[in-house]
Amino acid sequence: MEFTKCQGAGNDFILIDNRDGKVQKKLQELNIDLPTFVKKLCQFHTGVGADGLILIEEPENNENDFKWEFFNADGSVAEMCGNGSRCAVRFAYEKGIVKKEHIKFETLAGVIEAWIKDNGRVVRVQLTKPFDLKLDFDIPLEEETLKGNFLNTGVPHVVIYTKNLKEFDVKKYGASIRYHKMFAPAGTNVNFIEPKSENEIAIRTYERGVEDETLACGTGSTAAAIIAYLQGWVKQKPVKVHTKGGEILTIDFDEKLEKVFLEGRVYKVFDGFLSYEIFD
Repeated sequence: MEFTKCQGAGNDFILIDNRDGKVQKKLQELNIDLPTFVKKLCQFHTGVGADGLILIEEPENNENDFKWEFFNADGSVAEMCGNGSRCAVRFAYEKGIVKKEHIKFETLAGVIEAWIKDNGRVVRVQLTKPFDLKLDFDIPLEEETLKGNFLNTGVPHVVIYTKNLKEFDVKKYGASIRYHKMFAPAGTNVNFIEPKSENEIAIRTYERGVEDETLACGTGSTAAAIIAYLQGWVKQKPVKVHTKGGEILTIDFDEKLEKVFLEGRVYKVFDGFLSYEIFD
């Protein structure tokens, strides 16, 4: 089975053209369920290694260009992923699944619009309208109480202001908040940010489904940029978000948050073929 690995801002994904349903057919032959398949592929050292798996499928509405199924590394389904969506667009463009530079595709969070630049090396996506904005609420933890902010940008995100992001214990606090009863039962992603200038922030993210800090998160960077602007931590937009992976994502949005855009580089890492031995 052929696959491609792409990464955006350090978020890496395995992508498979599944418009013919070959993944489900093969799993039936092997007597393996889909979550197990995802976990084995995404496992580092023994698998391909990735933050998630993306299956490109035929759209349900012919007005759209394709549909995706997105899975976190632990086999769970996610409604949306900003950097994953940009990788999916580059993959579809490079494979000839789409041939134009302005496309639409279907996700569990809704229909996503995308613009392809520089032969797919740069992708801009318009995310679904964010909702459930909450500012300045207390998150009581065992040892202390943190001040949090919340926004759902396709998936749930908590955003917390920090003064020393480099030294902050992201894994400890991220895990505590991700599983906090305030966000049960679905849980939440957790983003820690530090303003750098009038229109720049640095970010570190603990990601639900990966259950660890990741090098970047597109929807998390988007939530963080919006909240930083609303809180006055940055004064100008678009907001440049410096990720742990080293890439800079550009987030733009209107004042009413009706239109929200995420843009950045997408890198193709390699093409490959899966071996049956990965399932031994």
